[in-house]
Amino acid sequence: MNYENQTLIDMLAAEYVLGTLRGSARDRFTRLMLTSTRAREATWMWEQHLNNLASSIESVPPDEHVWQKIVSRIDPQVIPITNKPNKPKSSILQAWSLIATAACIVLALIIWQPQEITKVKSEQIALFKNEAEQPLWFIDVKDENLSIRASTALVPRTDKDYELWMILKGKDAPVSLGLLPKSGTLELSKHIEFDATEISLLAISLEPLGGSPNGSPTEVLFTTELIIL
Repeated sequence: MNYENQTLIDMLAAEYVLGTLRGSARDRFTRLMLTSTRAREATWMWEQHLNNLASSIESVPPDEHVWQKIVSRIDPQVIPITNKPNKPKSSILQAWSLIATAACIVLALIIWQPQEITKVKSEQIALFKNEAEQPLWFIDVKDENLSIRASTALVPRTDKDYELWMILKGKDAPVSLGLLPKSGTLELSKHIEFDATEISLLAISLEPLGGSPNGSPTEVLFTTELIIL
């Protein structure tokens, strides 16, 4: 696949942000973002487009008879259905238009939610898994640090260390967050640039003992997203 093609990058970034890019294709694109500034910028651009779209939609409450029809379909015992004269087609089209508008509002709220939820206290977590879908590291973001727990499914290398990185939106180079525990739990101080809304990707690399010798990932093993609950 030609990742130098900007049109292809834009299409993949759009599907990535919308959540329609799945499976191995999504995994390949997350790894591409680790090394490609073009892929990260396209992803950031689509996130901004969708956030702006969501913020521009105004709430339009549907008419009462629309809700009555919805409830009657779900539970006919609540609102008895009576025989009424057939209404003009324009009324039916209007009802469907209102329902479609309501659906768009719900979709917009779902898209907008990650940005709005940061205004209140939230949980920020990340889970790294291997190809067999076994959990390896669980990360819980606290106010001042990162609480990282290694899974018992992890079979660590004794001659290597594992290093955690974050990819920030609009930045070229990954930022090291520190070495990961090979067993048990470890607390890492939160990096000064750590901001959940600005992190596009987290990654784990395999490094010589003591960490990366040059400030960049040596061999990327796993990638995942930071989840805001």
